[in-house]
Amino acid sequence: MKGNIIAFFVLSFGIFLCGTDAVRKSSSKSCRLKKDVITAPAAGQQPLAPSTTCLSGTACAIGPSPSSSAAPTYSAVVQRPRFPYGDQKIRGVNLGGWFVLEPWVNPSMFNQTGKDFIVDEWTYGYYQTRDVAQLIIEKHWDTWITEDDFAAIAQAGLNHVRIPMPFWSVPTANTSTLPFLSGSWSRLLRAVSWASKYDLSVIIDIHGAPGSQNGYDNSGLRLDSPQWQTAPENVNHTLQVFSVLINEFGNFDKWGGTVGAIEALNEPAAFLADVLPVTNQYWNDAYQILKEWRLGQGTESANGTVDPNEINMVIMDGFIGVQNYQGFLTPPQAEGVLMDTASFAIQSLDRSPLADMPMLSICRLQHCYQIFNQDQIMLSQQDHVSQACAIGANTASEAAGGLWTFVGEWSTSPTDCTPWINGRFTDSVWVTAVDGRTCDGLTGSWQTFSDDYKNFLAQYFEAQVMGYEQTQGWVYWFVVDDNDVEGK
Repeated sequence: MKGNIIAFFVLSFGIFLCGTDAVRKSSSKSCRLKKDVITAPAAGQQPLAPSTTCLSGTACAIGPSPSSSAAPTYSAVVQRPRFPYGDQKIRGVNLGGWFVLEPWVNPSMFNQTGKDFIVDEWTYGYYQTRDVAQLIIEKHWDTWITEDDFAAIAQAGLNHVRIPMPFWSVPTANTSTLPFLSGSWSRLLRAVSWASKYDLSVIIDIHGAPGSQNGYDNSGLRLDSPQWQTAPENVNHTLQVFSVLINEFGNFDKWGGTVGAIEALNEPAAFLADVLPVTNQYWNDAYQILKEWRLGQGTESANGTVDPNEINMVIMDGFIGVQNYQGFLTPPQAEGVLMDTASFAIQSLDRSPLADMPMLSICRLQHCYQIFNQDQIMLSQQDHVSQACAIGANTASEAAGGLWTFVGEWSTSPTDCTPWINGRFTDSVWVTAVDGRTCDGLTGSWQTFSDDYKNFLAQYFEAQVMGYEQTQGWVYWFVVDDNDVEGK
């Protein structure tokens, strides 16, 4: 399946770069027609003001850089400059399902447990014999993504990989992460060396935080509501993880400029009243860690001038929209901060506070997946294409004068037909929304799709790329798939 996914992405991106008249004319026409779509601002949201007080009331100390002596053998990195964000577009893919398991991405890993109540990585570690589970997951880490994948990504003409990394696999001092299965740190180091070899820049993303920042299985802990924000020790542990990543990969002598940025936290549920203030404080505290690192390295002067070759950080809009972060951690108060936008946390309609919002309002908060809302599921193929065009224009407009903004996750799927994408054993809304509708021919191996469906996917891919190129760029989700996703 890995070869199929990579081949399809290379084909789609090749069509975008070289273009076929039919596909390019269709997508371009749709984008021109829908470029002026206007969406209302999120109700009740006000611009946010920066804060510099650490959550615990004390300074957030920079953590130690862990030793990489246990890392697998890998080649020396190439001493290249860091990626020039703001001057060049980000064009990349996510390496999902590698260091953070998700039931829809890695169904075989969950199926082989024989336990239906294992629904996330926390339960995966808790309800299995630890030694056995550790052997299985280490084999997964060593085979899910290989050096060949990095070579294929570079050959496709892309310049970035975004690597989701959980808190439990980043070494921090005297902090237990049980029952999670840790140990992927050495594989992350090897991955960065592969990226360096193939001239790919890396964004390392803290994908899961202690207590879960959103309650979704992609954080490692599926809950009815997130708990990360309820305990200062959760937040401070996450800051320690961020500090370790900055110390390790900010070291230019060791890693060159391969890692362009650290994404401080993936998809915090800032639409919840108790999560938003903690999240915004966390962004400020993480930036102070970055600033202290740069001052210590002599790459930031007393007047705030920063070496353009220094490592950057990424924050997220937390599903409330980039328009709410105008003036937040922007120059001259802060330097080297990017914004990754998000909207897809609508894992199920009954859990989402956004479920009754107008369709355009939901999509504009992207990571954009047009599948996690009843209205989106009912879109026609042409409406999906038109919607993609509108999203890029709106996001670019809202981000103007603020942070460098990019779309950190998106896909060409128009349905939620992929098994368990809404959670393990959770049904597809696409099927239940309309009597008699099935997922036949809409998921699985792309080689089984009809010509009409493949033409639509090519148009949808190109429309999204054209839309997101209006921002600072995009990172596709994702490059590898589990055979079980095909139903094999």
